[in-house]
Amino acid sequence: MTRRRPVLLGLVLAVALALAGCSGLPTSSDVRAGKAVDNHAPPTVGNIEYPGPTDGASQKDIVSGFLDATAGTNQNYERAREYLTDNARRSWAPRTVAVTSGTRDLIASGKNTVTATAESIADLDASAHLTEQPSGATTTADFRLAKVDGQWRIAELPADFGLWMNVDQFKRIYQPQEVYYAAATQHTLVPDTQWYTQTGLVSSLAAAVVRGAPRWMNGMTLPSLPKGSELTGSSVSIDNDGVASVNVSGEVLAATPVQRTALWASMLATLGQVSEVRRVVVLVDGARLQAPGLPSSPSTPSDLGYTAVSGNPAQLVGRTGPTRLEWMDNGDSATDLRNPSHSKDLPTLPTINHNWYRLAVSGDGKQVAAIDGANAVLGRWVGGHLSRISGFGTDLVAPSFSSTRGPSGDSIDELWVAGRSVSKDSGDKSANGTLWVVDAELPVADAQPQPVEAAWLRDKHITAVRLSPDGERIAVAVHAPGGASQVYVAGVVRGKKGHAQALTRPLRVAPSVTNVLDIGWIDYVTLAVLQRDSDGGVAGPLNVPIGGLSSSLGETPGGDHLVATGSGASSLYVETDADTVLTRVGASWQEVPGVTAMIASGT
Repeated sequence: MTRRRPVLLGLVLAVALALAGCSGLPTSSDVRAGKAVDNHAPPTVGNIEYPGPTDGASQKDIVSGFLDATAGTNQNYERAREYLTDNARRSWAPRTVAVTSGTRDLIASGKNTVTATAESIADLDASAHLTEQPSGATTTADFRLAKVDGQWRIAELPADFGLWMNVDQFKRIYQPQEVYYAAATQHTLVPDTQWYTQTGLVSSLAAAVVRGAPRWMNGMTLPSLPKGSELTGSSVSIDNDGVASVNVSGEVLAATPVQRTALWASMLATLGQVSEVRRVVVLVDGARLQAPGLPSSPSTPSDLGYTAVSGNPAQLVGRTGPTRLEWMDNGDSATDLRNPSHSKDLPTLPTINHNWYRLAVSGDGKQVAAIDGANAVLGRWVGGHLSRISGFGTDLVAPSFSSTRGPSGDSIDELWVAGRSVSKDSGDKSANGTLWVVDAELPVADAQPQPVEAAWLRDKHITAVRLSPDGERIAVAVHAPGGASQVYVAGVVRGKKGHAQALTRPLRVAPSVTNVLDIGWIDYVTLAVLQRDSDGGVAGPLNVPIGGLSSSLGETPGGDHLVATGSGASSLYVETDADTVLTRVGASWQEVPGVTAMIASGT
């Protein structure tokens, strides 16, 4: 596939930081107390200085040298600009990055034009979001050259052309950072991964908070700040006590009281990840931004009643016989995980008929759910008693429990399931791909599956769903009408009382996968995707950071179901078609003895 489009770098403020965020190395932030973070040059150790143009260089040499120099760490790219004419030098303002792999192909196509093509790995856009590209994608750019004093120079670049870097260069210069945004109905801060250099990091993160959540989060998070809201001044400064002063424009004063409090909480969670920052102060025209219930010196989001999403490992349950469930020890997965003394402190698990599959266990261990062998009945065990729910859908997939905080701070426990809805006009005939949610706190007789609005799923066959550890996001695997697998992440839109009503417009991840078997959450910003290779052979899980670059976690022959506890890639389990369970030990996969299936409670 050939793509012709500009490429990026958007780590910069829309103000005087326009280029400051475009360079640097992935080392610790070069912050000095009492001085503006952005005023410091990036570390020089490990910097690569690329050569300028040589006399007599050919057109292809000039384009190749320019593309090499765009990966330099000088924040204004002076060396790269030496390859441009005066007019091109003045107009070139890199705001995007094309992440490439392999050797570039340069073709001089006549009329003083050189076409550059490279394998595309990912694109970083002007808002610092990285989009992974499908296998085999390419990126192409045309450069027009002219002679200046007898030497070739680039006179015209593609519109909005940014930087080209190979993937190793990119990882050396950029690092993923979590920017937190407030959920619309809960006091929860949900992370969004963005990529920045260390130069001007604190200011870049603060600008991202003010800019607001990306489109795929719209509806899940609070509305953006009033139009025109932005950072003011040249940068965020940090004083000798580690207090970061964030100056925002007067438009922020028109924000609602809830938005103001959320802004403080988001700044504390986001900037607090930088080791030099101990506290944050949000200012408008030098005066402290007021918000309801704001303490005199808040240092964490909890001081404002907010909780930032983070990891919370799930307790394991194993199927140790056709009808027997047991609590497992989350310790050494290479040994027998059964621990009777540990299970004495946990709820008694019900006996499950061997015809029930794809089990789920609630976070508190008091409820169990499963799908029958015909994938048409949802079974739910509460207090050891089974109730069957049928007639609402077919092709049901493994259910998923979630728990989140309501507007008043109380817990909202839900059971999710997906499949094809049964059309009222055609009896048992399956129709649209549908998600349902069951209020797990209601009496069993009253707890019926309620459809969740997600128009983008209607023409798709859902093959797996899994709620994030915080219950604010959902991962969905589907087969599109063309037959290929696709993986999406969407936000959960909740009503005033906190109950799920709809999904946001989704974000597609892992675009190279073609045959997804199952999905799970490795942690709060990373998915595990179990896939079978393109020729239908060996299965294996992928590590898929949301807004990052996917990588293989090895092969799991016969794998057909994935279980993730949320505590990292070392705590993944893969069930196989031979009724065995594999777990990752180091770089290999080993069988877990005495277990035929594994369940992570609360997922």
